Formats: sequence, C-alpha cells, structure tokens
Amino acid sequence: MLVWVLLSIFGTLALLMGLLLLSAWAEERILSPEALVAAAVRSKSATPEQAEALTAQQLEQVLPRRARTSSRLEVAEAGSRG
Repeated sequence: MLVWVLLSIFGTLALLMGLLLLSAWAEERILSPEALVAAAVRSKSATPEQAEALTAQQLEQVLPRRARTSSRLEVAEAGSRG
C-alpha cells in the first residue's frame, strides 16, 4: 500500500512537471509575440497592412513604456533643434 502511495505522489509530480514544461514550450514557440508576427507574415491570406498592424500592436505590448517615452522625448528634442 505504501509503495502505491509513493508511486502516485511521484507520478503526479512528474505529470505536473511535464504539463508545466509543455505549457512553457507552447508559450515560447507558439504564443510569443515573435511567433505571432512570424505566423502573420507567413500567412498567405494576410495582407501586408494586416501584418504591419499586428507587428505594431505586438511592439506596443513588448516594449516597456519607459523606452517609448524616452524615444518620444528624443524625437521631440531633435525636431525642436532642427
């Protein structure tokens, strides 16, 4: 009886670990912003405008707000100088 309890505990841990590894792989390979953009670009039914819109949307989500704010300030400063 004790053997079955120990085997079921280790089996459950192994199953959970496998599920976590599978979800991490799927998130990295399928659901990442890079993978979504690459899939949109490779799609034959997507127009270039749709791919560009998706790329811009994903870029907004990926880039930190601080980097976008500082780059806007640099562009504004450069525009005021020239």
